[in-house]
Amino acid sequence: MNNAGSYKITRQGQITIPSEARKLLNLEEGDIVDMFFNNEIIVIKKRKTPAVVLEELATKTSARFKKLGITRETISEEIEAERQGR
Repeated sequence: MNNAGSYKITRQGQITIPSEARKLLNLEEGDIVDMFFNNEIIVIKKRKTPAVVLEELATKTSARFKKLGITRETISEEIEAERQGR
């Protein structure tokens, strides 16, 4: 994990994310970040857009189907079998 330095919290409870970290994480104005904390550790993670999440899911699913030998044809056959009550 990279050390981004030490930063002071303002009266309003704000901190600045260093430019190096913003560039590395491709954070831009208006992006949403999620914050996780436990004991004395805080983790800030850029929230993925639904489109990115869907794309990652599709890629993983496609790879898994390929590994298992599942094709469009086998999926169509299974759907047809369910429709016919087999």
